[in-house]
Amino acid sequence: MKNVLLIDSGSGGLNVLKECIKVVPKCNYLLFCDSKNLPYGTKSKEQLIDITKNNLLKIKKFFDFDIVILACNTLTATVIDEMREMFKDIVFIGTVPAIKPAILEFEGKDIIVLCTSATLKHNKLIQKYLNSQITFLPFDELAVEIDKNLDDLSVLDNLLKDKLKGEFKAIVLGCTHYKGVEENLNRLFPRSKIFDSSNGVARRLKSFVQEDTFSFQVQIFCENVNDLGKFWWYFQNK
Repeated sequence: MKNVLLIDSGSGGLNVLKECIKVVPKCNYLLFCDSKNLPYGTKSKEQLIDITKNNLLKIKKFFDFDIVILACNTLTATVIDEMREMFKDIVFIGTVPAIKPAILEFEGKDIIVLCTSATLKHNKLIQKYLNSQITFLPFDELAVEIDKNLDDLSVLDNLLKDKLKGEFKAIVLGCTHYKGVEENLNRLFPRSKIFDSSNGVARRLKSFVQEDTFSFQVQIFCENVNDLGKFWWYFQNK
């Protein structure tokens, strides 16, 4: 059975974990919620490399992971190459915005990508499409607000309406936290289709896992122990 570590700064990793369990149930999962360093999206590349390296070295002492899922678009855009170089025996799976499926369906028109400033700056796919008709919207404060309001995400409706202006056929969630407000977006923008990358990450994981066991385990570890209760509730109820 593969030991699979997922890393994010907060609730975004829970969204990816849930999809991975659906698609690849027979793994030993540990989700590391680095809420102490929330948000990742406003930190420099150098800071994120240092944070991720130290987290991996610390976790390796008590969880011998075979596969690491960077359940965060920001971490994927900024540190995945460096982590693959540092941990050569470990499989790293990244998370990237589902821009290509949106382009294929809507021919690259009337698409908005919600992301963090760091993802916008470092993601290679986004850089490729910066001069296209796609709208890229940095939304750094949203991840923090989602984690603050996991018990009632409807309070974020006004924030979303104030930030998203215009009509879009596709809304691409370029941060794993943002899936938490998918219901809000469907309600507020019923004509828009939401694109999320969690299923793509899960299918990528499946390509590395041979299902030869009938057991699995799911653990959630929070840097800030006070967050564990609300994260576990969110994981079970959303």
